[in-house]
Amino acid sequence: MRALNRHIINLAMIAALASASGLAAAQTRYVTDDFEIMVRTGPSIQNKIVRTLRSGDRIEVLREDAGNGHSQIQTGDGEIGYMLTRFITTNRSARSRVASLQRQLEELRSEPGELRTLLANSQDENRQLLQRTAELESQLDAVTVELARITEAAGNAVNLASENQALSAEVQQRLLELDDIRIQNETLKDQNKRMDRLITAGLLLVGLFCGWVLSISGRRRRNSWGS
Repeated sequence: MRALNRHIINLAMIAALASASGLAAAQTRYVTDDFEIMVRTGPSIQNKIVRTLRSGDRIEVLREDAGNGHSQIQTGDGEIGYMLTRFITTNRSARSRVASLQRQLEELRSEPGELRTLLANSQDENRQLLQRTAELESQLDAVTVELARITEAAGNAVNLASENQALSAEVQQRLLELDDIRIQNETLKDQNKRMDRLITAGLLLVGLFCGWVLSISGRRRRNSWGS
């Protein structure tokens, strides 16, 4: 009796685990080989068919053992429905796997030619890069020379600007001195004019004085002769 109870408990635990696994997160599965499987709105053949799936179609299992041997699934385009669980497998169908292997074989067969093409393209790109590198190095040399020339010219320009500033200050000083000389020259001219007038006036006075003296001396002589 105890063994029977233990067996019943074990079966109950297995059923609980199976139910829990049915509620687990969505898992990727595939429709089995060479079938068209009906997807219905519910877990029964009485439910409406919403679409059909072919072998190898990819689906997402939302809930396993959703009732009557069905599982709730979601198709690749997002439609949700129910289909028989026995037609679901964790592996792709043999036909799908064969097609995939054939594609891989064709890719492997075409790879040597593609690799040769890639190698030729890489070599051509390498030559172009080497040529471009040489051009850039030549341009870099030219730019370096030009930069040195501009730097030297800039240094000379700074020196020229400093010299120009000094010369401008000297010119201003010379202009001020020239203005002073002009003013002094005008002053001397005015003084000379005044001196000329004074000399002329003095000569006139001396002449008048000499004439007056001579006239007095002449009258005295005449008077002395008459006496």
